[in-house]
Amino acid sequence: MTRKSRSLFWIYLKELFAYPVASFIWVLADAQTALILPMVWLAAAPNGVGGMDRAHLVSYYLVSMTASQFITCHLMWDIAWDIREGIFSSQVIRPIGFFSFNLPRNFAWRVGKLVLFLPLAVLVYFAYAGKSHIAPIYFSWEAVASLFLGQMLSFAAAYCVALVALWTTEFFSVLRLYYLPETFLSGRIVPLGTLPLWLQNASSWTHFRLTNAFPVQILLRDLSPVEVRRGLVLQVAWTIFFLAAGSWLFRRGTRRYTGAGM
Repeated sequence: MTRKSRSLFWIYLKELFAYPVASFIWVLADAQTALILPMVWLAAAPNGVGGMDRAHLVSYYLVSMTASQFITCHLMWDIAWDIREGIFSSQVIRPIGFFSFNLPRNFAWRVGKLVLFLPLAVLVYFAYAGKSHIAPIYFSWEAVASLFLGQMLSFAAAYCVALVALWTTEFFSVLRLYYLPETFLSGRIVPLGTLPLWLQNASSWTHFRLTNAFPVQILLRDLSPVEVRRGLVLQVAWTIFFLAAGSWLFRRGTRRYTGAGM
């Protein structure tokens, strides 16, 4: 299984770099909001907002938009498309499970997008460093663990949502509906501290905060050791939940699958 996963990882990594310009455009599309919003906040709230000063606010966006390239999973569109077009039929008869097939596929795209984004991140860093001081970033084993757990959680949740295509060929609306709360409650668009109190409370009851905002807060040392440990435990718990839900949905959904695209 390790050899198969490794081979799939390199295959999809090569696919990503086969069309580097197109891949870089996708990177820009994902990061454009985070590139622009620091300027908006600095103009609208020069003294800071949500308990963050100027330096902390800029650092939050720089770290968040970089981390999200690795964390945030968009493979649900590909999985759902493969199911609707009948490509799923050939995937399920391969000598590797469907989930195990998509796991290295997703990881290759996350690593590749992060590599493509790093030069842009350096340019943005120096652009904002001239306008505001940059708050320090603290790397630790907890930060690294939260990044990998956040990515795994994001993928497991996206995998469950993508399996809706086993029941219906019109999955675009469902996937877009998932992105609405994910965009705000994950902290990718705005820091959670700037949201209304009721939205902050809502984020604490979902897994979205644990995918992006939580690792960023660890890197910026915004959380106490107790909060870090509790967050890591919750990341593991949510991941296990979505893995179990994905397995159940896959078994149920394959009974309804009709290979509509064949």
